[in-house]
Amino acid sequence: MSDKAPKVTLRTLAAEAGVSPATVMRALNNHPNVTQGIRRKVIALAMKRNYQLPEHYAKLIAVIVPDGSSFDGYTGQLLNALSQEFLARKLQFEVIVGRNIETVHEHAYSGVISTIWETGLEKQWPEEHTLPLVVLNAASNILGGIYQVTSDEKQGITMGLEYLLQHGRRRIAFVSTPLHDNPNARERVNAFNEFCRANHLFPDSFHEEHTIDNPLERIARTVIEKKADAIFASSETYGFEILHYLRRSDIRIPQDIAMLTLELPRFSPFTSPPLTTIGQDFKSLAFHAVETLLCRIKNKPCKQKISVPYLFFERESI
Repeated sequence: MSDKAPKVTLRTLAAEAGVSPATVMRALNNHPNVTQGIRRKVIALAMKRNYQLPEHYAKLIAVIVPDGSSFDGYTGQLLNALSQEFLARKLQFEVIVGRNIETVHEHAYSGVISTIWETGLEKQWPEEHTLPLVVLNAASNILGGIYQVTSDEKQGITMGLEYLLQHGRRRIAFVSTPLHDNPNARERVNAFNEFCRANHLFPDSFHEEHTIDNPLERIARTVIEKKADAIFASSETYGFEILHYLRRSDIRIPQDIAMLTLELPRFSPFTSPPLTTIGQDFKSLAFHAVETLLCRIKNKPCKQKISVPYLFFERESI
């Protein structure tokens, strides 16, 4: 006698839910002719039984973004790259704000990609959800089945610092995003500290964390007071505001202070002077995130962590 559990099919799911197979199909495909109550019942049962529609039906992906996301910087670039990847693969996607994450229970998503960089989701998800999840530039949980695609922070930061050092800059101010619950930001600072120790750049080089109590205008003043000869701003948007404050203080770029920032292609080439940058390879990040998620959906083997190297854009600010 076999102990193997009976296969869950569209018909067995429909019988258990007390509706027709056609209704189950419509509910899982988010068809408008199904009531919200029936849809929730069918989706909850499908998740409980770990049932997914056959591959040729499974084409809706959820993309979770942080609360309060600004779409003119990092998040916008990432979503644009993901949308192009989904389009190329003929997949549909919907964007969900982090605070509304429970709405994944109301639609028949095949899988989820999260761009929330704060820690916590990687622990919460396996306890409350069965959908495959891939995290982008965020903490993973391999034991919980949550795989990770991330930019190679150490490689990118080291590449930028080496370029500054090659150009004779040894008093480097490294400006980071807030470190609280942000593992990628901490990785960048760790890479900066490691490089400075190895090249004997301390104490002339230093780290400034951008917080509510330490705004960019104050950081710019600190950089001037400490006589830094270079700024490395590890955010796609910080460089423009810092550049404004430095120019207002009659600081010449790059004669007095060199500037290296993260790439924002709509603006970085058009500042005065154009900014030298390192850039996250958003196209590759999107490709690997979607590829990994599809492998998870199909229960195929794939890498648990993929690191994507940064790109370098040499311009006139160094």
